[in-house]
Amino acid sequence: MDFLWRVFYNILAVPFFYLFSRIYALFNSKAREAIRGRRGMFHRLAEQIPHEDTSQGVQVIWFHCSSAGEFEQAKPIITALKNTLDSARIVVSFFSPSGYSTGLKYPHADVVCYLPFDTAGNARRMFRLIRPSILIFMGYDAWPNHVWTAAKMRMPVILADALVHEGSKRLWPVVRSFLKSVHKHISTHCAISEADAQRLRRICPEDAEIRVTGDTRFDQVIARRGAAGKKLEGLLPKFETPVIIAGSTYIEDEKVVLDAYYEVLKKWGAAQLILVPHEPKPHRLAEIDALMTQREIPYRLLSEMKAYQNGEAIVVDRVGVLAELYLLSDIAFIGGSFRARVHNVMEPAVMGKPVLFGPMIQNSLEAVMLMERGGGIMVKDSGEMASELIGLLNDGDLRESIGNAARTMIEESAGATEKIVSCITKSLRKN
Repeated sequence: MDFLWRVFYNILAVPFFYLFSRIYALFNSKAREAIRGRRGMFHRLAEQIPHEDTSQGVQVIWFHCSSAGEFEQAKPIITALKNTLDSARIVVSFFSPSGYSTGLKYPHADVVCYLPFDTAGNARRMFRLIRPSILIFMGYDAWPNHVWTAAKMRMPVILADALVHEGSKRLWPVVRSFLKSVHKHISTHCAISEADAQRLRRICPEDAEIRVTGDTRFDQVIARRGAAGKKLEGLLPKFETPVIIAGSTYIEDEKVVLDAYYEVLKKWGAAQLILVPHEPKPHRLAEIDALMTQREIPYRLLSEMKAYQNGEAIVVDRVGVLAELYLLSDIAFIGGSFRARVHNVMEPAVMGKPVLFGPMIQNSLEAVMLMERGGGIMVKDSGEMASELIGLLNDGDLRESIGNAARTMIEESAGATEKIVSCITKSLRKN
């Protein structure tokens, strides 16, 4: 059956996916960037790899991350391995352009590259160039031909921070049958939760090694907390009123947030709103301007802070500062939760802030955990949000209690990095 699935994948699925990606790139700028970025990648990779190191017994640890989110999960593992294995060389490959551009700035990666299109020939060429000692996929992005090539070379493969969402297409019967032919060659599955481990068992052979090790994002946000604050120096004034931050928002979130904020201003009084759109592109800033104008809420762009006046909301028109901005907040709302998928609730939680979000949290186990532990609050509309905001603004002790519960949940969920590193070093010793 394995042979038939490999034939199906390489003869039908791979050509279809290639054709689809080419057509999709005609309409999507990120897809076009991904195709352009892969041109000449093997030549660039060959120039980056010092092959003499491998002949001297250097262990090459290859991480593959789908995008920037999975890379954040890999960072604490990479840091720990660098501290544990002095001579190890780290190679990080990416599927998405956003992940690749982020990886280029990362000091602990010795080689950063795209993962090529998943053909058998490309996979063999990657292994010949990189000569890895182990291959680690982050999250769920385990590409079949790369797994099968590793198996032929008797090389360990680990799936770290593994997750399978309830309702995932990977759980469909036919897809499960195909995935078993892939996952049988993965040495260890490090699941983020017991629920994910149970779902992984449905797409893995019975004898697959599946361990619940947790989510390294908890470790990463704790590590980042220690360095937070440096980017904010001189960026914003010291506010005299409580600060509400709405982070990673889309227009669906902003309508709810601004309606709620308008009610707060009317019924409670002055509070400072800092709105951080998910992507502050010109068309998004124009949408926010229209919403602010409709509600008669004065605001100032972050890039115009020299002219800031008390009472103005602030719209952040730059990227890379949201996690640190949560330091300034008294209350945080996380965007995406009125659109489809809530964004990162862990960043404000680790800072000890009460975390609000809308009803779309099915993608986020940590949002559910925050609610269960009393550190997160779900609001279903602007009326509920205004009510919760006013309640929190009126009661500093309540804000502190909920914020402490949020921080405690994050801190008590840490420790996945150590467990995953143990699995990696164990596999390296066996190999």
